[in-house]
Amino acid sequence: MSNTTIGRAALVVVALAATCGAASAELETVHLEMINGNHGDPTTINILQPFFDKTLPEASGGKITARSVAYTELGMSGFEMMDLLKLGTNDISWGVPGYLSGEAPIAEGIDLPGLVGGFDKTFAAQDAYREILDRALRENFNAKLIFYSQQPALQAYCNLTPAEIENFSLDTMRGKKARIHSTAFADFVETFGGVPITMPFADVIPALERGVLDCALTGPTAAYAVKIGQVANTVVEIRSGYTPHFFAMNLDSWNGLNAETQEFLTQKFAAVEVKSREYVKHLQDIAANCLADGPCELGEPLGMKYVKLTSGDEARLRQGVEDTVLTRWASRCGPGCAEEWNNALGSIFGMSIKTH
Repeated sequence: MSNTTIGRAALVVVALAATCGAASAELETVHLEMINGNHGDPTTINILQPFFDKTLPEASGGKITARSVAYTELGMSGFEMMDLLKLGTNDISWGVPGYLSGEAPIAEGIDLPGLVGGFDKTFAAQDAYREILDRALRENFNAKLIFYSQQPALQAYCNLTPAEIENFSLDTMRGKKARIHSTAFADFVETFGGVPITMPFADVIPALERGVLDCALTGPTAAYAVKIGQVANTVVEIRSGYTPHFFAMNLDSWNGLNAETQEFLTQKFAAVEVKSREYVKHLQDIAANCLADGPCELGEPLGMKYVKLTSGDEARLRQGVEDTVLTRWASRCGPGCAEEWNNALGSIFGMSIKTH
């Protein structure tokens, strides 16, 4: 039996101990280095981190272990994740499809804002787009999609005056400076007359505190984790979509594993995806209570006010998504993207991108 060590230059060193000969059909001894999502996110804390820290080692009889570090602890931007994975700095990385829009715009098709309809439609859309996202990762980042994780619906977290809260409508958002994380979300903000500002999530709190931002678009658990209620007073229920997160594995790391180890990991990755989907349905209600007046299972409630759109505002916003967000994305993405999106997701969301 021989051991092969694969060195990784940069942030971490990855060791993959591989067997050969007659033992090649057995589960290999593998240590995986990975970068996880936000360390304050309940899904990361309760589902994902335990999966890598405990479930994989126990299920493999100690043969497969992982060292998982949150990207926030490394001082990284989400935009850096796939580039580092491509370099082979680590074996597995968490990511957001919208962060890939610059290098792989087709990936953003599953993360376009305004694609709403509840978790059932969201999960169906992820399944329908799985091969497309996997292809984008393979072609652009030397990586493969291994599973999705999930966040509750994104919303806007704003500083509004008492009068704006009392008389809230979509027009209240006109001129508001809103943090976004991708070009498509910039288009979304523009549909209601807002001013999009791209910035890393780590900069959101000081920007809201200084008035550089009026609002930030993010998920409720991420908002609660950074105690956004200390610098903003209102949750604006502009349903921006249920942003999928994903985990990807470096193809060199994956291809270095034998078939049995790949099959074992594939099964475990599928199981944690299901667990994440089950958990997020409860997490959305938990987060809503924590952002408002409680009761809060995550800590102290933040006491933020909630405002909602009227049905007329929602219809107006939906039309803006179809006319502006989808159309602009298809134009950036290039030939074939509109048709591919329509075939995969059009019937699920009841929208379409004009292809002429």
